[in-house]
Amino acid sequence: MLAKDPYTAALHRLGHFQSALDRADTPEIRAELLIDRFFWQGEDHDAAQYAVDALDPASTTGRYLAARHAYSRLLFEHEVRPDDQAVVRVGYEAAAADPQLAGWGEFHLGVFADNILEDPSAAKAHFDQAAKDGDPLLQSYVVRHLSVHEPERALDHLRHSLYLRATLGYRPQTAAAMVALADALPDGDERRHLRAAALVTAQELQLSWLLGALS
Repeated sequence: MLAKDPYTAALHRLGHFQSALDRADTPEIRAELLIDRFFWQGEDHDAAQYAVDALDPASTTGRYLAARHAYSRLLFEHEVRPDDQAVVRVGYEAAAADPQLAGWGEFHLGVFADNILEDPSAAKAHFDQAAKDGDPLLQSYVVRHLSVHEPERALDHLRHSLYLRATLGYRPQTAAAMVALADALPDGDERRHLRAAALVTAQELQLSWLLGALS
């Protein structure tokens, strides 16, 4: 859900979250940018929550963004709230029922099932459903996570994810895809080159969890 202003959207893709925030022209875009900044850089959890709280809690977008922020808390075990799992489920199910967000809703339900609920069968079903969506960025996420469930195609999936993200110009996501592919490869030049390139981006953009993965 990128900003309609092409310059703001480009800043978002590049991982220049503060510069994009300075241009954010709607509460929804501001909330998404803050949520993404917390996810990638580990910064300003509270600012993201305030932005989410300012949205209409009955709207699909409001519930979806609340779910994304709650999921990050669960994933990173950061100030987890008793109702976070319920918030995630409600928000992602609302997105999955909305024609404009259905693919993303299904994908996020899959990640929630995989990483939090530890239910791989449910996760795979959601990923298969999300794969029917034609959004190339979404596809880059879906095939990345399908690599776990389809090990015989893992390297193909991981390379596909990397190529899509690089082509679309999403720098944080591209760096993450480099690390994921490197981790699936044996020691050698390709693995070293991928990790070195990812480290350049992670350091420049201060991508906290990715830096941890590369340490």
